[in-house]
Amino acid sequence: MEFTKFIKRKTVGAIIALAIASTPNLVLADFPEAPVKVYVGFKPGGRTDTIARKISNYINEKDLLGQPMIIVNKPGAASANAAREVLAAGGDGHTIMHWSHGMLISNSMGVNDISPDDFTSLGFTGGGSPVWAVRSDSPYETFDDLVKALQAEPESLVEAVGIGTVPHLVGVQVASAADFKTRLIGAPGGADRLARLLGGNADIALFAATEYLKFEPNGIRALVYFGANRLATLPNVPTASELGYDVVWANPAWWLAPPNLDEAAAAKLQSVLKTAIESDEMQTWFKENSLDPYWTEGDTALSESSKVLEGLKVVVSENGISK
Repeated sequence: MEFTKFIKRKTVGAIIALAIASTPNLVLADFPEAPVKVYVGFKPGGRTDTIARKISNYINEKDLLGQPMIIVNKPGAASANAAREVLAAGGDGHTIMHWSHGMLISNSMGVNDISPDDFTSLGFTGGGSPVWAVRSDSPYETFDDLVKALQAEPESLVEAVGIGTVPHLVGVQVASAADFKTRLIGAPGGADRLARLLGGNADIALFAATEYLKFEPNGIRALVYFGANRLATLPNVPTASELGYDVVWANPAWWLAPPNLDEAAAAKLQSVLKTAIESDEMQTWFKENSLDPYWTEGDTALSESSKVLEGLKVVVSENGISK
């Protein structure tokens, strides 16, 4: 009798185990069970924050996740503060991050040791390139004017940057290519750089093109664009390449998650991000804001980023700007 009960229990257990193993995406059906927090390592208002909010708003309005996607701004340490909280979060997919190739810059300079390989790469939702801008009342009407002034009197102008951020490394590359030097003042986010520029504390600042279009009415003027080709929304702003300087920078909107992310959660997050960026609404918004709308799968995004990181390490070494 006891033997018969044992056999029955074993049989029922085996049936349950088989049912679980053969049911695909069992966890996917349950994810997410709570709001998904998206960390942004800057203050509200910059490019990284704006893209994260735009895409999360679309996902929420269309109820693609079944739970709200909310933005958490945690600025500081070139986004390392936000990154460390995300890396310490569990791999259930409820805490992720929206960053950019700023991570590669801070890594290449030794500002922090956070590496792309530390995360689960979810993918790119488009990207874009930046401009160098001055105040509208600046005497420098063209980039050539600015270069001549700095070559005649090195370090005579102040450039607003965040050490170990995209503006810093792009500035280093263009200064090296055009053979001039600036003085640096700290301003990690786009809003900080705008304040430094308008307040007279800086003469030059770098903005993502989408930031520039938003900030332009405040009284700033773009002199040069660092994309591969001119933008339709800034037709009168030449590229650095056109002016003879081999400096091109394309900054993707990169979505990252903690290591060992649950596969079903990763699939769900990638699916909603891809759906969002490929929607007519996002395609239109990105183009209107001087951004390229496209989707890049997580593994490909990681591979492309690793190649960029190796190139940046060369730039850092050649210019002696490691920490």
